[in-house]
Amino acid sequence: MSDHHTRGLTLEDVQQIIGRGILDEAFRKEFIDNPEGVVNRLGISLDQDGEARKLLAAIGNVFSDESDLKSAMQDIKKAYEDTSDGVIRPRCA
Repeated sequence: MSDHHTRGLTLEDVQQIIGRGILDEAFRKEFIDNPEGVVNRLGISLDQDGEARKLLAAIGNVFSDESDLKSAMQDIKKAYEDTSDGVIRPRCA
């Protein structure tokens, strides 16, 4: 469990997770195995945003090659929009 302040998932977090997952194989494998654990260590709480779990699952499907890129982009965008007001922008807690 994180001992620092936690916050909700933002667009910047999604960008960081995807970018790091592309470049860092160990991070990608760990994310596939335990996405909630990874985001908890980043200081992100999913307690207030259950829809964010769908977003993490969509990202994990890309990392594990269970989804083609075009389908994954649609899934990720839909899941992100479901967690927000539909406007693509960073969100503050």
